[in-house]
Amino acid sequence: MTTRHYVQSLPPQEAVKHRVWIGVRIEALLDGYWNSRPSDAVRVQIVSDWMDALQDFSPEEIDAACKAYLRGPDRARKPKTGDIVDLMVAARTELRRAMTRPEPAKPMPSPDPEAVEERRRKAEEIMARFRSDRA
Repeated sequence: MTTRHYVQSLPPQEAVKHRVWIGVRIEALLDGYWNSRPSDAVRVQIVSDWMDALQDFSPEEIDAACKAYLRGPDRARKPKTGDIVDLMVAARTELRRAMTRPEPAKPMPSPDPEAVEERRRKAEEIMARFRSDRA
């Protein structure tokens, strides 16, 4: 199974909208972590780096990973792009694993002894006719 690159499947205008959405989502994620706000130029670069790192994931994946991070054990530490990407890759891996798990085998029903005996009798009749035809 190949890794789906979300932004590559979008028309150019939708790709831009997706990147803008990522920027807004990441601004919201990082908002509570700033001790001192970076300058606008630095903030633009930070958000751009996040857009580059997350653009291959769907909004649903990004949102779920951000929420998972905020509930996780490292929530007191400001997240890095790799933290969120790792959560999304792990979720994709689990989904892929769940999709490829075979269903447990259903137990074979026990054959009905009368039906087995009937099939055996018919097979013997067929073989007897076959032997008599050859003789």
